[in-house]
Amino acid sequence: MAGTARLMLILMLGGTLAASCSQAQTAGAPAADTVATPEPEFLNTFPRPPDQPASLLAPAPPLGPPPANLEEPYFQQDPLVDPPELGQMGWFTDVDAGFLKPHLLNHVSLPVTFPDGSSTQVGVNAVPLNWTVSPRVEIGYRLPTGFGGFALSYRNMTSQGSQTLIGADGPATLTSVLNVNVVDLDWVSVEYTRWNKWEMRWRFGLRYLNAYFGSQANEPFAEAAAGTTINQKATSNSTWALGPHFGIDVRRRLDFWGLAATGFLDVSDGWSRLRQDFFASSTTSALGTPQTGSLSVSTSSSAPVLTARLGLTWEPAAYPTIHLFAGGQLDYWWDIGRNGAFLSTPYGYFFDSGFVLRGEWNF
Repeated sequence: MAGTARLMLILMLGGTLAASCSQAQTAGAPAADTVATPEPEFLNTFPRPPDQPASLLAPAPPLGPPPANLEEPYFQQDPLVDPPELGQMGWFTDVDAGFLKPHLLNHVSLPVTFPDGSSTQVGVNAVPLNWTVSPRVEIGYRLPTGFGGFALSYRNMTSQGSQTLIGADGPATLTSVLNVNVVDLDWVSVEYTRWNKWEMRWRFGLRYLNAYFGSQANEPFAEAAAGTTINQKATSNSTWALGPHFGIDVRRRLDFWGLAATGFLDVSDGWSRLRQDFFASSTTSALGTPQTGSLSVSTSSSAPVLTARLGLTWEPAAYPTIHLFAGGQLDYWWDIGRNGAFLSTPYGYFFDSGFVLRGEWNF
């Protein structure tokens, strides 16, 4: 009896616990007819991870093209920007021979004081200079890929003249000299234009020039002693300059015999330093003996130079690496003898003209 009552009590407690769990599950579950809340729109803009990540054992994707090899040479010839008609890549050289007639105007003049206190004005006009050959040599290297090239050139022009004239006391011998040296270091562009049959090459760089000119007048000692007592006068001017340099070379092919009309213009200017010397000799002095006097002045200035050339260029069909030029040339050298400290004093300058032969070889 007692066992039966205990079993009935256990069954009643188990039923009550099962009913409680069932009610709890029913209360926690949403109703079948309840509408789900919509997801906010801005959540759709967030990045979403893939539903199923790729397997680590899946094959690797195919490789793309290999990266560029930056260790290869950069300057390589390109047929689009380095056509053969614009010049060969590598070393080239130019040789000019100018047959020129220099014209010197030497008006520098200043008073010179002798040891005895007397003075005389020293100024000697230049006499006509002789025709001369002015050589110019250039060597350079032309880069590929349209980068132009570099060139180093040297030019010299030397001339002198002598003449016998009637001076203040009788026959006098006048002499004049001129010596010019020019060094250019330039970057040279590729010969290219957008117009058919036209070629253009321009350059810019640094120029150094050194120019010297002088004039001297000599009279016999006896004739000078019987007259003005001045038997010798001399003036000289030495100028060096350093500054920018620019040039442009334009060619128009004529389509016959390999000829091309060529024009060249070159200008430069720079800071210069000049020195002028004056000398005089007298047959007598306050003490009755010969005496000499001298004066030197120097100052800074500028030295602009202009070169113009016009002629014909010939390219032999059998030798495309060779160019020959023949034409006229004009050089004008401003302010080579201007002393800035004495602006009211006449100064000296020179120019030259003639014809030039030029040969260019790419090797």
